[in-house]
Amino acid sequence: MYLRFTVPGTVTRARVAPGPFRIASDTYWEGDYDNHPVLIAIRRELDWFNEWLPVPRRFGVVAKGRVWSDGVCWFREDAHDAIEHASIMVALLRECGVPIERNWTRDPGQILYRDRWQVVAKPERAMLH
Repeated sequence: MYLRFTVPGTVTRARVAPGPFRIASDTYWEGDYDNHPVLIAIRRELDWFNEWLPVPRRFGVVAKGRVWSDGVCWFREDAHDAIEHASIMVALLRECGVPIERNWTRDPGQILYRDRWQVVAKPERAMLH
């Protein structure tokens, strides 16, 4: 099984809901990050991911003769530390009014990249809605 947190209401170019990392960073930088305890905690979680979660080497999906960065990241179900930190970050974002959904799947799509924490997959057409 694979887990993905998403921010509903917006979609990426690949027509999937984006994950929480960009909005977490934006929320931190747009707030009073020196004095707000929730924002300080968001920064701490982002720092943890920057230190421990590898940046995938491949996001590219070929479509219409071009390479697009449309790969979708999913946590592997045995990536307990990463899922725990992501869950903390999600709770903090919810404190800031950001809705987050939790999505599980057995088949994330065609795997483009894999490490011990995550996979990057090309979303299947059925997922594109």
